[in-house]
Amino acid sequence: MTLSPLVRFLLWDYERGGLAYDVAFVLVLLVLLAVPGGFWSDPLWLRG
Repeated sequence: MTLSPLVRFLLWDYERGGLAYDVAFVLVLLVLLAVPGGFWSDPLWLRG
C-alpha cells in the first residue's frame, strides 16, 4: 500500500537519515521556533 506524502509526514514514515526525513524535521523545527510561545500556552513565555 502506498501512502500519500501528507500521511507519510503525519505518521513520520521516513527512513532516518534520508533527505525526506531531514526536510520533515526542519519543517517541524521551524514551526516550533516561528510560532510565539503564547500560542503553545508556554508558562515561561513573557508577554512583552
